Amino acid sequence: MKRALHLGASLRTRLTLWYGALLALTLLGFSALLYFTLQQSLANSVDDRLSLRADLIRAQVGPSVGNLGLQPEDVAPRQLESTLTEFIQPGIYVQLLNARARVVAVPPNLAGGELPVPESSRQAIERDQRIFDKVPVAAGDANVRLLTVPIHLSGTTDVVGAVQVGESLAPLDNTMVAVERLLFITGLGALLLAVVVGWLLTRAALSPVARVTATARHIAATGDYGQRLHVMPPRFGQGDELFFLAATFNDMIARLEHTLESQRRLLADTSHELRNPITIIRGNLALLRRDGVPDATRREAVLEAEDEAARMGRLVGDLLLLARADAGELPALRRVPVDVAEVVSEVIDQARQIAGNRELSVSTSGSCWVLGDRDRLKQLLANLVENAVRYTPGHGQIHLRVAGASYARAASTVQQVTIPARFRTTRAVDMGPATLEITVSDTGIGISPSDLPHVFERFYRADKARSRAHGGSGLGLSIAEYIAQAHGGSIDASSEGTNRGSTLRIHLPLIVPQPEPATKPEVPGRPTAPAAARSR
Repeated sequence: MKRALHLGASLRTRLTLWYGALLALTLLGFSALLYFTLQQSLANSVDDRLSLRADLIRAQVGPSVGNLGLQPEDVAPRQLESTLTEFIQPGIYVQLLNARARVVAVPPNLAGGELPVPESSRQAIERDQRIFDKVPVAAGDANVRLLTVPIHLSGTTDVVGAVQVGESLAPLDNTMVAVERLLFITGLGALLLAVVVGWLLTRAALSPVARVTATARHIAATGDYGQRLHVMPPRFGQGDELFFLAATFNDMIARLEHTLESQRRLLADTSHELRNPITIIRGNLALLRRDGVPDATRREAVLEAEDEAARMGRLVGDLLLLARADAGELPALRRVPVDVAEVVSEVIDQARQIAGNRELSVSTSGSCWVLGDRDRLKQLLANLVENAVRYTPGHGQIHLRVAGASYARAASTVQQVTIPARFRTTRAVDMGPATLEITVSDTGIGISPSDLPHVFERFYRADKARSRAHGGSGLGLSIAEYIAQAHGGSIDASSEGTNRGSTLRIHLPLIVPQPEPATKPEVPGRPTAPAAARSR
């Protein structure tokens, strides 16, 4: 399966940019939240101070204003300013209004005169409400937060005036400007520091990927498949993704090295195996071209050339079979119920012709039926028996044992199924966990412990000179392993050592064939169709 890779900037750059963008958004959101929260808190503090001061002024100045009982036009300008002096502080402005929102006392500390009286303040006095406003002053560039609070006549609800308390917003504005500058500088510095640290951390975290890339490039450039990544075992847990990446890369390179080595060995061994018969055939052809060669010698040369050609054909056929098996291009096996005991008898009869003085014996027990391709199973057994004959000296012994299960026990351990139509049979069988074991034992040269893991490899020989002398190609066991696995079974080899014989053991799924259904009795009086018609 192909997977699309989006190429572009390096992974390190993309991770750093994503990390920086995420951090920038986080810092921006945090800065905005902090800024507006602080601004609102400071503004609430100003309003609380204005309210407290206005209530205090109204409590002290209100009675005197109400007791004057004067109309606005009768009040002398700045007559009440002296009463406001004790409430004055830097940046705090206090003035008094009458019931008609006319200024009767201006702030003594305001150089520009009186505070503006907005229309909203006039309406608030008429409605007997307190109201906050923000008004500009000529004395400075900052605005003033202004609170207007009505003053009542003592003991009544009649509005006789209002007190206005204002506080300059210059300190608040200056504070917020300083906070803005601080947030910008610290946020930018934190972002730059985080990007640099993120770049370094990403570089350290992705260093195994860089080593994998460098190793892969080295292998691609030099063909040195012996290179491996140094993978440290995890200290905690089972390891992270990069650990598994490096370990998987090492496994992949090891398998690739093994595959290439097998291909090189296969090519070399195939060339060697084909060169020998070709050399013999060419030699015999050169002999036949000579004049005066006796007829007996000619016949012998022709027979030898035919034998070598047949041997070469078998080798090419075996190689083609294994190549198709590797590519998955082999046709489906013709699976039918097969009596392995019968196949073993045929293989033993054929092997006696080449066995010479070697003793061949066979024993069977229990049900020996499997579901498979009869020709392939015969090829499997023939390869094992021929291999045993080849590696067993004269007067040696070769024994085949076929051990199945009794019908009763097999029937109790399997489940009934019907073979699909593609297996070219309509007979019902039982299939399940019961297995058939086929053992091929000999008293031959045996297998050393170092050679035992490789006996199923192609062209592998524990004794190369001995096998070539006996005509072996080194593919018999590889083909046997493929056939066993294609039938859902397995094959293994064992030996106690050199010159102590060897044993090959095959396990195949066992079946219990069911009897053919009985022919239905013909109904009396009904004509019977001809056989040809019934078969259609």
